[in-house]
Amino acid sequence: MDEAVLRQIVEAVLQELGQSGGRNPACDGYDRLLVVGDPADVPEKLRQNYEVLPIDDYKCNRNIHRYQAILITKLDLAALSDIALGRDGCPESCAVVNGLLAGLDVCMLESALPHRKYAGKGSSRLYQLIESNVRLIQTFGVKMLGQAPVVPAAANVNPPIHRLPEVSAPKGSGMPNADRLITESAAREMVLKCGPEIRLPAGTMITPSAWDIFLRNHINVVRE
Repeated sequence: MDEAVLRQIVEAVLQELGQSGGRNPACDGYDRLLVVGDPADVPEKLRQNYEVLPIDDYKCNRNIHRYQAILITKLDLAALSDIALGRDGCPESCAVVNGLLAGLDVCMLESALPHRKYAGKGSSRLYQLIESNVRLIQTFGVKMLGQAPVVPAAANVNPPIHRLPEVSAPKGSGMPNADRLITESAAREMVLKCGPEIRLPAGTMITPSAWDIFLRNHINVVRE
């Protein structure tokens, strides 16, 4: 087949897909879920309620209003940094930044963050710097999805009662308050009283402003 004719056919097909939005007829009536990462990692309960579209769909259309929600299944450090700084340097960060600005629901799987496999193994300060970007994009509206079911349980099912374990702070560490929450004021007090390293019980929550205090004062935070 002549190359020019083949090119015309390809262009016509792409134009037709653009006019129809590349919509799968079997998913008519479903909201569109844009996936940043591998679509195969989308939880099954989300697949039942959305038409799942890969990032290539956004690369082709560059229209964030095509989608009703965004799910991040994998995010490299460059894209994470871009989102934290509000930059659209790559299609992944561009989609997330524009999605947040447009008011879309943006969620991220816990497994989407590859740096977390190095927790406690190397430079704790570098790890905390990367984690500060994770906390920052959460303040923008990115919701974390863990291993819990995406769809809530039925209203007539009583959830299990979870009790916080008794905790004791090691010598020389900061003692969390009754809610096990480290606030900015508590962080300032710890910086004055403790050395370059602070040890906290597992499960202690630290506010973003408290993290900033620790980072500015080069404090190494270790969770027991």
